Amino acid sequence: MNTTASKVNVPLILLWVAAVALIGGGYWLLSSSTASQVEFYTSGSQDVAGLLGAQTNTTVAGLLLAVGALAVVIALAVHALGRSARVASAEAAALVAAEDAAFEAELDRAEAEFDRAEAEAAAAGVAPVAEAPAVVEEVVVEEVEASEAPAEPAADAASAHAAAAEPGTSGDTK
Repeated sequence: MNTTASKVNVPLILLWVAAVALIGGGYWLLSSSTASQVEFYTSGSQDVAGLLGAQTNTTVAGLLLAVGALAVVIALAVHALGRSARVASAEAAALVAAEDAAFEAELDRAEAEFDRAEAEAAAAGVAPVAEAPAVVEEVVVEEVEASEAPAEPAADAASAHAAAAEPGTSGDTK
């Protein structure tokens, strides 16, 4: 059932009217010019201009019929394109509605799960997550400046470490 108001496609209506007029006019012209030719042939008339005029009218009538038939084909193609666009639009609307329904169902499921977890937490005496105090840790990053003095050679560092490790000696001179 189509719930939207149909729009009147005036150019398409004019195309149908033109097609019918071309086919009707072509048929009338074809039948009258054919009758005229038959009259010329049966009477044995030597009026060449009249005979050529009847033949020309027959040719023009055939062209009018062909153009009318082409107009009918074009009008049918426009109708087919319009229908396929309406069908695609309806399918897209159905897909959007299905996705919305799935999203709503997922949202309802998540809300029910949250409510259930909140009720279990209240029954267990645990504060809900929303009421828990926020813990903020402040991280301080100290910048270390590199000194321009040359580093101690590895041998001096090793002897200083060995001297500190010897028993009986202490770096404290009290």
